Amino acid sequence: MTTIEFEHIAEKLRLRLVKVEREFFADDDKAEDIAQEILTRLWIMRDRVNVQLGVEALAVRMAKNLCVSEWRRQKAHRTVPVDERMSVDNRPTAPVEAKDGEMVLNRALAGLTKSELRLYRMRHEADMDIQQISAATGIGARSVSAMLSTARRKLFETIKRGGYL
Repeated sequence: MTTIEFEHIAEKLRLRLVKVEREFFADDDKAEDIAQEILTRLWIMRDRVNVQLGVEALAVRMAKNLCVSEWRRQKAHRTVPVDERMSVDNRPTAPVEAKDGEMVLNRALAGLTKSELRLYRMRHEADMDIQQISAATGIGARSVSAMLSTARRKLFETIKRGGYL
């Protein structure tokens, strides 16, 4: 698509994009922001876009994907109440909950093999990365990663079976 073609269809696209975003958020400012983001992305890739294949369909798909991403980001942000995000440790029950959490984790750790436990502690307690663990143990980095993944999965399943999740 040439610059002239882009300028010709940009306003029509902007109106269509704003309409799509309003269906998601019912917020004119957010709709305008997302429309501008999509038009900017299209401008950057204009030399690779074929007008005959349907620029509007591409733009609408991009807008919907961006809206879904934004909605997910907002949803994830809303799942934890503001009071808990700001001061979890200031609640009166925080020390008790922390101690209970440690007890549950220690019980779950008891179910790991010696090598899994050693790697888990190196990663999560000593805060070593995969390469450091590999160098210290002589185990390949891929194997370390796989063993840690298995250990975490075992921990999760043990905690889940215990009714703590």
